[in-house]
Amino acid sequence: MIIQKVVPVILRKWNERLQILVFRHPLAGIQIVKGTVEQGESLENAALRELFEESGIDNALIEKFIGVYSPQQLRADWYVFLCQSDEKLPEEWVHDCTDDGGLNFAFFWHPLFSPPTEEWHMIFQGLLKFIQSKLSV
Repeated sequence: MIIQKVVPVILRKWNERLQILVFRHPLAGIQIVKGTVEQGESLENAALRELFEESGIDNALIEKFIGVYSPQQLRADWYVFLCQSDEKLPEEWVHDCTDDGGLNFAFFWHPLFSPPTEEWHMIFQGLLKFIQSKLSV
């Protein structure tokens, strides 16, 4: 059975360059918000719920569906959504995520079209490349 995951992507323009919101997971490197769709939940609602649970951003809207990313290492389809928030998001912040017994996720902005560093989790390196390919002009 294929597990459905959602990836709510937040972008911002900074000094004429697009940046993507990412976080440093205390145990698993740099990642982009993602989570599992619950039974009976729409993909869009799951994306907004996961964004809130993992980052604390609670006033986001879905802008558009970007596509489906299927990491070869996992039996899962990741539904990627471009989201936007009217909230003025800081340069960086730490959010106490209650998943996995409570972890502090350190959020920051990564230049969208810059390659991932070695600190990025391998699966999320592929996800970033997928997002870059879908959003390149």
